[in-house]
Amino acid sequence: MTQNNMRSSTDALIRTARRQGAFKGVFGTLLVLVVVTIGLLFMPQSHKHVTDTRPEIGQASFEVSISRRELNALVEKYINADPSLRKQFRFEMQKKGMMVYGTYKLFGQSVDFGMQMTPEVTKNGGILLHADSVAVGQLPLPVKFVMNYFGKKFDLPKWLVLDSQKRTLLIDLGKAPKVQGVRVKAVQIDPKNDKFVFRGGFSDR
Repeated sequence: MTQNNMRSSTDALIRTARRQGAFKGVFGTLLVLVVVTIGLLFMPQSHKHVTDTRPEIGQASFEVSISRRELNALVEKYINADPSLRKQFRFEMQKKGMMVYGTYKLFGQSVDFGMQMTPEVTKNGGILLHADSVAVGQLPLPVKFVMNYFGKKFDLPKWLVLDSQKRTLLIDLGKAPKVQGVRVKAVQIDPKNDKFVFRGGFSDR
């Protein structure tokens, strides 16, 4: 066998090994997602009654209107940075609504998920997020079952209340981290028109 033939055979073996490695990686990911789907379908559902807390705001209150960019900066600093949340969820307001991202370990593999949610202001000034769709990796899955799974697997902070039956996630601003000593409540959440209005005031609680 000539040197050129040997080089060609070696290159062919390397390409084949790479293809097999890539195939095994894709197959492994698909297998994990199939197992997740089956597990979610047969998992019993839980239900929590969603109630929020009225924020304790003093009489010297103020109202502020901010943009989506400003809101995301505040969310990143005061909510996403919360130690009890940091390794589980990350919130980002987009034009179509709130996106909730996260990563969790499944059979030793890191699996990413993303959930599209529509925000609504509650009567107590909290933010109630209605789940529209969710994808684990690249696979879209039934929202109710996925939320039920998250509710069982994640240790959520006290200011987040998940209701898998109603497919909602409540951000209880009465219990959420204060912003520089200020407690806030939502007045208007309008992602489409880039308008977010909050009322705030200093609070001892």
